[in-house]
Amino acid sequence: MRVLKGAAMTIWEKAVLNMQKGSRKIAAAAAVFSERVKAEVAIIRLKIQIDQVRARMDTLYGRIGRTIVDLKRKDALPKTAEQLFKEDDIIAAMTELADGEREIEELKTQIKNINNDFTTAEKQAEDTLA
Repeated sequence: MRVLKGAAMTIWEKAVLNMQKGSRKIAAAAAVFSERVKAEVAIIRLKIQIDQVRARMDTLYGRIGRTIVDLKRKDALPKTAEQLFKEDDIIAAMTELADGEREIEELKTQIKNINNDFTTAEKQAEDTLA
C-alpha cells in the first residue's frame, strides 16, 4: 500500500505541475493577444489619420485646380508654368501638400514601428513559453 501512495503522489505532483505550466501558457497567450489588440487599435488610429491627411490634400488639389480655372476664365493664366507657380494660393497649397506627404510618411513609419515592436514582444513571449 505504501508504494501505491508514493506513486499516487508523484502522479498528483505531475498533474499539479502540468496545470501550473498550462496556466502560465494561457496567461502568456492572453498577454500576447492583449498586446496585439492594442497594436491593432493604434494602427487603425494611424490609418484614420492618414485618411484625414489625404482628404485634406484632396481639398488642396481642388484649390489648385480652381485657381487655375479662375485664372483661365479671367484670361490671366500665365503663359509659362513658372509664372503659374508664383500664384499665392497655389504656392500655399503646394506647401501644405508637401507637409501632408511628410505627415503620411511619418504615420506609415509609426505603423511599421508598432508592427516591429509587437513582433519583438511576441517572439519574447514565445521564448518564455518554451
